[in-house]
Amino acid sequence: MGKAKQLAQVLGSLEGFTTKENWDRFIIAIRDGNYAFEWYEDWSELQGPLLSNLPKPESQTLPLQVLVPGCGTSHLSEHLYDAGFKAITNIDLSEVAISDMLHRNARIRPGMKWQVMDVTAMQFEDESFDVVVDKGGLDALMDPEFGVQMGNQYLQEVNRVLKFGGKFICFTWAWSDVLGSLFSTFRFGWKMGFHAIPLNLSTKPKGHNLQTFMMVAEKEMPTALHQIAVSSLKTASHENQGCSFQLEAFETENRIRRECSTSGTTGGSDAALRA
Repeated sequence: MGKAKQLAQVLGSLEGFTTKENWDRFIIAIRDGNYAFEWYEDWSELQGPLLSNLPKPESQTLPLQVLVPGCGTSHLSEHLYDAGFKAITNIDLSEVAISDMLHRNARIRPGMKWQVMDVTAMQFEDESFDVVVDKGGLDALMDPEFGVQMGNQYLQEVNRVLKFGGKFICFTWAWSDVLGSLFSTFRFGWKMGFHAIPLNLSTKPKGHNLQTFMMVAEKEMPTALHQIAVSSLKTASHENQGCSFQLEAFETENRIRRECSTSGTTGGSDAALRA
């Protein structure tokens, strides 16, 4: 059996990633099978959009404090470190993942920190980080059994540990429940934008055409209310019909924000989003 089929079997045997046991099983399976596995897009597709939203490392008097929650065994934080961002803290619920990543990086990337931690109850002081970079973590917390509760708890923690002026950068497939949580959490006091990452089908398993989006939310004063900035979405919608829902959702949320700005009230926004 080929590696792609073996990996598909592993994924099919799991019941979500909200439990430590399932996440550990997945990490062990990809390690023992020697799979080259990355959620969403590869660094070649993410590098440009991500780095364009971060200050150049050499321009900073103090190192940019970066948090990567739900890091798993992704190479994302390693690429960020190699790009010049040396003050990176990685957290994950899985001891297996943290142990593997510490072993992989302790010698060649000594500045990175690795901690076993629940992203819905982070053990950090308020306003500890300049940037939080999430690659699929929020999506994984949207559980069919528990709904959006864990995802919302996580987003509240992101809000708490991020400094004013800091950025939350989230790579997501932007399902309806994910967008609902992002819109409601970051509607007031945040400047939000979405960018469609170019879909590279040559690196994907057959039949996989899920569009990855990069959401950037910049923390401002609590009363600030902005329209959502969008880029590359109309092009992505033409290339991938699955994007039409997201495009409509962004337009609906912007209409809600215009109404909130005009009326000075927030009532009815969630109901309007579901309409």
